[in-house]
Amino acid sequence: MGAQTAERHEQCTVITEYNAYGAMTMQSSRGKTYQIVGAASQRVARQLAALTHNDETPVSLRQAPGRGNTWYAVAVGTTAPAEPPR
Repeated sequence: MGAQTAERHEQCTVITEYNAYGAMTMQSSRGKTYQIVGAASQRVARQLAALTHNDETPVSLRQAPGRGNTWYAVAVGTTAPAEPPR
């Protein structure tokens, strides 16, 4: 049994737009390519679907279970969790 994968927060550029199967390709500003295979919610899916080729956005990702290097988008438009109030 695998452990829960931590989220990654990246500034990404859309390489291949979100498609009818819930998949898209994004590249981080550090050059890492992310094959996104799903979204954590309908809201995140709508945000991804609104992006077009070469759009840049912060995105939070969690590695999808199974084989390969695939990811779920868990948030769009934020690169880090909100800071707790002080």
